[in-house]
Amino acid sequence: MEMKRCCLRHPYLSFKTQNGFSFGGSQTWCSSRTLQKYGCGVVGMGDVLLYMGLHRPSCSTDLQYGIEREDGMLSTPRYERYLRRLRRKYLGIIPGFGVPGFLVPLAMNRYFRHYRMDFWARWCVSHTKLYRRIEESLAKDLPVLLAIGQNIPFWGKHKLSLCRQENGKYLPAAEVKAHFVVVTGLENGYLQVSSWGREYYISWQEYVSYVKKHSSFLVSNICLVAEKKKKGKGWHKKGEL
Repeated sequence: MEMKRCCLRHPYLSFKTQNGFSFGGSQTWCSSRTLQKYGCGVVGMGDVLLYMGLHRPSCSTDLQYGIEREDGMLSTPRYERYLRRLRRKYLGIIPGFGVPGFLVPLAMNRYFRHYRMDFWARWCVSHTKLYRRIEESLAKDLPVLLAIGQNIPFWGKHKLSLCRQENGKYLPAAEVKAHFVVVTGLENGYLQVSSWGREYYISWQEYVSYVKKHSSFLVSNICLVAEKKKKGKGWHKKGEL
């Protein structure tokens, strides 16, 4: 597999925080303890939809109103309100568990239908096509929600490393399982991802190894957003996953 650089066309979401500027949103900013502990799926879905809303006029919705301020900065209080409304209307959280991956595209598709957007979402792409589908989605300026699934059996304690890039090297910075991140780029065989408002990198080889040894592609996969293509009087799903 050829590993080339690929990224979104626009700068990723950035909020001003006490420590500078974020890379994407974070559930740690929320006042709700349930969102803080189990809200990574809501944040991931919310960030994908917000990126689309900021850079595609047809994807801007009333839920996102006011997040982008007049000075061009993003409002953290309005963002938290946005997450709460997404959770209430589209993607509920199971306390103590979080959000099952297959529920995310169902929630996204309800959102797309409600706002009459010509997009659709799908969970669980064939593992042999995962990397290529991520690459194709980024080339179309669509972020990808990636699930790092729980261990199977679920009581396993194996985790996947999230790395920080320093001086061209990728150094382990955190470990996760049963977690959602948003993929914003690919380079050197690594996925550039947003998690907890920070920029991390995931080795693609390590991800595949983690899934094969400790998880499953049924729960460790992507929520892929694709554009519908007009055909005759109706719509059909563009491209085969």
